[in-house]
Amino acid sequence: VQEQAIPVILDGKDVLVESPTGTGKTLAYLLPIIERVDLSKQHPQALIVAPSKELAMQIFEQIQKWTEGSEISGASFIGGANVKRQLEKLKKKPHILIGTPGRLQELIQMKKIKMHEVKTIVMDEADKLLSPEFQDVLESLIGKCRSDRQICLFSATFPVAVKAFKEKFLPNPYIINLMDELTLKGITQF
Repeated sequence: VQEQAIPVILDGKDVLVESPTGTGKTLAYLLPIIERVDLSKQHPQALIVAPSKELAMQIFEQIQKWTEGSEISGASFIGGANVKRQLEKLKKKPHILIGTPGRLQELIQMKKIKMHEVKTIVMDEADKLLSPEFQDVLESLIGKCRSDRQICLFSATFPVAVKAFKEKFLPNPYIINLMDELTLKGITQF
């Protein structure tokens, strides 16, 4: 998945990636995001949306790991956490934001996250994010973005909701479907 997705994301194209759980999707989007961060710009350049606090924190740990020793910074914004502390994180001008839909929407409505500055939006576990529970929030979030933004959807499955979102927001995405050809056999996770 990384071999196919990284070059497409580096090119700035919209992408839909369907690949089994455990095949390396997180780094498939995270590495090109890190590569494309412009350190001369002190504002959020990428936004990663996750459906759960647990997944958001796992992704944030990977951001920390892969940006260690660099000037690239990331910050997490999840529901249930102290809002004041999260506002303090935003004052440090992180380049990569990761969060859950509700908390991200709250910070955008407070005008603390300015979506017109974000170049890339990643929806991890897009099948869950585009469920009725989150769909309106995500459509609102996309609607506040610049028109030349890049959207990357990553999921283990693409149900009807994802296809409907694609029709509305991604007129010509690059599609990577590894469900039939990729299994966890031969993949070592560590």
